[in-house]
Amino acid sequence: MSTMTNELFAAAERTLHASGSKPKDAAAVVAKLESEHGVVCTVEGGLLTMTQNGAPASVGTILSAFKAKNPRDFYGEAGSVSYKSDLDGDTAAKSRFVAEHGFDAWNALPLNEKSVGAQHVPNATIPHAGMKRSEYQRLTVPEKSKLAGEVGAKGIDRILGRR
Repeated sequence: MSTMTNELFAAAERTLHASGSKPKDAAAVVAKLESEHGVVCTVEGGLLTMTQNGAPASVGTILSAFKAKNPRDFYGEAGSVSYKSDLDGDTAAKSRFVAEHGFDAWNALPLNEKSVGAQHVPNATIPHAGMKRSEYQRLTVPEKSKLAGEVGAKGIDRILGRR
């Protein structure tokens, strides 16, 4: 197991970026490769090299296989998405998910595993023009859209102005 030096970190980051991948944490990728797959990463001439079981290994092959099995370790990769929290902090992956599946599919996802089907729970507040800002913020997107169609932009501005 190699020690993560600045030189190794920089070489790993350069190699990952050159392969078209933007890792969320290059050091974590290297550590995972070493601990879970027996890959030893080193630097030769400023470039990342890898050995596996004592034999030289193809950096490109290992990185593409790793990325395919661990898509959430990279920005812009969604993998399978079950909850909105699966894509926390990765706007590129969120945009990609919405582009591929549509906004309705994104809107239908529960926030996290603790709120299974949370969006489908009926809201106790009935949308109306006299509601407060805090009540309005608890509405779902479809409820907000319907209310906006009924009261207009000025009506929504009045709702948002109420405490």
